[in-house]
Amino acid sequence: MLIPELDRAAIIQSNSDEYGPDAATMKWLGPQEATESEGLRRDLLEGIRKNGLFAFNGTKPFSRELSPGCRLCGEGSWSCLFINNLCNAGCFFCPARQDNQDEPGTSTLTFASPADYADYLEEFGFTGASISGGEPLLTFDKTASFVKHIKDRFGGGIYLWLYTNGTLATEDKFRKLADAGLDEIRFNITATAYDLARARTASRFIGNVTVEIPAIPEDYEVMKAKIREMADSGISFLNLHQIRCTKYNVKHLSGRGYTFLHGPQIGILESEITALKLLRCAMEEGIKPGINYCSLVYRNRFQTRSSRRRWAPLMAKPFEDVTDAGMIRMIRIDGKPETISHIIADLVSKGCDPAQWSLGADKGRLSIAALPFMLISPLPDAFKLSYALVSMRPGITYRNPFKEIRLASGKKIVVERATAMSEIDLAGPEVELFRTAFLENPAPLDMNAVYGKALSIDPSDALQKKWQKIIQAEALRSGLMEYY
Repeated sequence: MLIPELDRAAIIQSNSDEYGPDAATMKWLGPQEATESEGLRRDLLEGIRKNGLFAFNGTKPFSRELSPGCRLCGEGSWSCLFINNLCNAGCFFCPARQDNQDEPGTSTLTFASPADYADYLEEFGFTGASISGGEPLLTFDKTASFVKHIKDRFGGGIYLWLYTNGTLATEDKFRKLADAGLDEIRFNITATAYDLARARTASRFIGNVTVEIPAIPEDYEVMKAKIREMADSGISFLNLHQIRCTKYNVKHLSGRGYTFLHGPQIGILESEITALKLLRCAMEEGIKPGINYCSLVYRNRFQTRSSRRRWAPLMAKPFEDVTDAGMIRMIRIDGKPETISHIIADLVSKGCDPAQWSLGADKGRLSIAALPFMLISPLPDAFKLSYALVSMRPGITYRNPFKEIRLASGKKIVVERATAMSEIDLAGPEVELFRTAFLENPAPLDMNAVYGKALSIDPSDALQKKWQKIIQAEALRSGLMEYY
């Protein structure tokens, strides 16, 4: 049985609330169309599976190979710097306004100088970075200075790429970026009517040239022809994105008659199908550039996890663990003081580090990390789970525990810990299922299989919701987003 991505009713209601009057005019996927579209997508994926590969829990199908930058993105080692919020293209699918120049920034942080950003990259151990916009070539001198400073500081220790629509690109700019050390440049060729001339020129100077575009349904035939042309144009990779809906572009997308997909991020059905068709076609024809489909569910799961896993260790206590999904997990055993005392004595006799558990003031509560928990014999027949999320903040809110981190430049970064899920009770056979699914295996098992086993214990609505929450907190699910 497939795990529902999240609480569907809550997601649908949230989307309706967020888009207000626009939600009523959006063409949402219906039940019959969902069934038909699932069948079409399944057929496309089967065709891709014969000659292609799937990365990151099946959320990123691709041919031949992924670019180094895409690998780093999925692995969580990448930082994206928005050098400005200005763009001169006006693409209908753009999810943001892009008309307000800001200081370079990422997430909630801004960086007044390249040195500040380089300090940030070093502090948190990034091995990949990209420069995006708006359009980075609108502020070329600033962009080039960041590229040069990053590569001067890290050399081959950081793989660095840049996004551009190409409208302002020149041979001189490519040469300067290459001299500064840029490893890869990515072109949105939809902004230049799919013209590959600038990308072809860039390939003479910069090691990897990528075309990164949304899969636009109306342009399927044009894109198919361009994929064939890329092989002879020095293009290393093609990244096909699923179009994402935001409040900024919703009217543009509705005006084209697209079908909207519910989810944590709203995607376009026809865009996903178009991307998969192009990928399968390219595979069947043996076209050279490595092509991947960058789905919204990949971005939602893996980019979200990357952020969580970066910050969580900064606030986790020694008797807590960071899950595969990037949450802090707390295991708590409640019992009589003499029972808890016996457990602790047994752990001490086995040489366990006392820092990996914490005894409550009443002596009847034991918070414990996974490693010593696994050594308790027999395992407790019941325990409680809680989960916390850590996020980066622009400043101190004083609502939750926080930590200030000072970079070498003196710039401060605030990380804050907040409770995400609390007091989840596990008992009886659920204890063993949790142990084998999340504590015993270094690589998480298939989450649909875990969910099925949970329902075999008790198919009630309460247990379904409980295990959906646990799986959401523990591991990333596999496959593309369900249609509903």
